[in-house]
Amino acid sequence: MAAPEPGRALVVDDDENVAAVCRRVLEGLGLGVESAASAKEAWERMLAARFDFVLTDINMADSRAGVTLAEEVKNRWPETDVVMMTGLPGLETAIPSLKTGVFDYLIKPFPNEQLSAVARRLLGMRRLARELEREKLLRAELSAAYAELQKVERLKEALLSRVSHELRTPVAIGRMAAELLKDEVPSPAGKDVLERLAGALERMQAVVEDLILFARTRAEGLPLNKAQTDLQALLERLVEAHKPLWQGRGVSVKLSAEGVPRPILADERLLEAAFTRLLLNAIQFNRKEGRIAVSTAYWPAEVAVAFSDTGAGVALDEGERIFDGLYQAAEHMTREVGGLGVGLAVARSIVEAHGGELSVKSRPGEGSVFTVRLPIPSGDRAPGPASGRSWPARRVGEEVVEGRPTGDRQGEPS
Repeated sequence: MAAPEPGRALVVDDDENVAAVCRRVLEGLGLGVESAASAKEAWERMLAARFDFVLTDINMADSRAGVTLAEEVKNRWPETDVVMMTGLPGLETAIPSLKTGVFDYLIKPFPNEQLSAVARRLLGMRRLARELEREKLLRAELSAAYAELQKVERLKEALLSRVSHELRTPVAIGRMAAELLKDEVPSPAGKDVLERLAGALERMQAVVEDLILFARTRAEGLPLNKAQTDLQALLERLVEAHKPLWQGRGVSVKLSAEGVPRPILADERLLEAAFTRLLLNAIQFNRKEGRIAVSTAYWPAEVAVAFSDTGAGVALDEGERIFDGLYQAAEHMTREVGGLGVGLAVARSIVEAHGGELSVKSRPGEGSVFTVRLPIPSGDRAPGPASGRSWPARRVGEEVVEGRPTGDRQGEPS
């Protein structure tokens, strides 16, 4: 395919020799060039075709023919550039020419190189103007698309919040009714059905609460009710509360702490919700009889909590996508463990609302390490962990929980 023409030019001069030379120079630049011997002929040609710029002599039929033509061209086609040329330079012609908005002013006789340089500069300016205009249009399109995306996002969040709250009441009523019916159903078969119903309602309640929390954390300016929070006590409580789940899957859970344990200022309920989802993620996406390590490291300026598992891991290209709402990395795993895929999005939103960050290190087949880093205000800071220090054994239910140095693979909060 032939390269597109860089533009079209019209040469206007009643001297055929000058017009021929100008035409040859401009054609040498790849321009499509036409010529006219008078302002009238030039006007007729411009009415019939579009030109990017006009090179016109000032003195033709009269001393102002070129100036008049330039004024008419700029009035009707302001995007067309005009270059003036004259063999009789003077203020009486130069000033009116410049006032019309001409691009340049050439004095005859001029070398071909001068005309070529002027034409190249003009074409470069036009190309730059087109690129700027395209960029402006693209910015406008992107801005409009982003505004539309934000509108859709707000509608989605509003819908999720409304639907979740509408579901919460009937689910709660269903759970209470199932509880009241326990003593009313005597047969073993009936009790089995009732137990299944209660389990289904409990799972539905969890989904509804996830949706409500997801919608809440997506809103701007998530309110925090901060108080002194004991992270170690919180983590021990969570591990104990989910013991039937991780024991049922044959998974072992170990807690470790390094540094000087101390309370941090945080919204305990929200932080509990974030840690719960990270623990559930480690349990549900772990392999059978796998391992989970929950390690805490207290540093002078921050505290890091790492949830390490021996699960299937996450592909490198999905490392950030797993934090998007309603996303799960593997459909077959989604069907197996259930859920909406909002847990990690909720956890990250809560952590970021505390001024912290949630990151993941993972490789397929090698498990994952999700690390929460929370800043410690300067007034609450204490010395960091000593290298290689191990903490005394602690118990969570019947599970022996041993301290590990930070360098241990399972407990590394990196």
